[in-house]
Amino acid sequence: MGIESPLISVVVPAYNEAERIAKTLKEIAAYFDERKKTYEILVVDDGSRDKTTTVVEGLHLPNCRVINYGTNRGKGYAVNFGVKNARGEWILFTDADNSTPINQFEHLHRQTDSHQVIIGSRYLKDSRITIRQGVPRIAMGRLGNLLVQLLVLPGLHDTQCGFKLFSRRAAQEIFALQTIWRWGFDMEILRIAKEHGYKIKEVPITWQNDEQSRIQSSRVFIKTLFELMAIKRNSLLGRYKKAGCRTPDYC
Repeated sequence: MGIESPLISVVVPAYNEAERIAKTLKEIAAYFDERKKTYEILVVDDGSRDKTTTVVEGLHLPNCRVINYGTNRGKGYAVNFGVKNARGEWILFTDADNSTPINQFEHLHRQTDSHQVIIGSRYLKDSRITIRQGVPRIAMGRLGNLLVQLLVLPGLHDTQCGFKLFSRRAAQEIFALQTIWRWGFDMEILRIAKEHGYKIKEVPITWQNDEQSRIQSSRVFIKTLFELMAIKRNSLLGRYKKAGCRTPDYC
């Protein structure tokens, strides 16, 4: 790794992504190389049982490294671990399935002069979905978003899109207070951002559903609902405003 302080760190959480991740990483590298921006890609292997790490290492991309911790702990933990190890001025996390093409980064980056937390959204007027989810998943997603807006994040249309950009300072403050490690972590980090006074800019993006997604909608919906209630409780108890560090790796 030749770049010590890149402009952009791209965190890619990965669990059993050996078949899909090479294409995603090559596209990310080509995008930033073409624009001559300094960058690093951090693939966080979340305890994969396949050859995810081997595939990533075999690509020999000069600004890409894979890190792991040996066991599956959840996407939220993987993103947190990646943020902790990131060295960029701005930190983007994106999904290994390439559901949001890396060229959508430019839409988020345009907002960096005025915002420190910028998130991609599938549900704004100018958003574009090229391959849609099935009707049950769409219905669950919209119902879940309604509950999120009512309970913790009024005014945000899409908290779950896996394409979010943070300034380094904001990321360090926000992710140090994270307590949710699986599907509900997006809602928590955005709630923490709000409670610490960060303005969140929601930006329309192009997105496509990956038909190979392993998510079981009803199971994930129920678990995320419990996590949403935990976030509401933590907020009411003032746990996100307290000084100090709730994530030991940041302390």
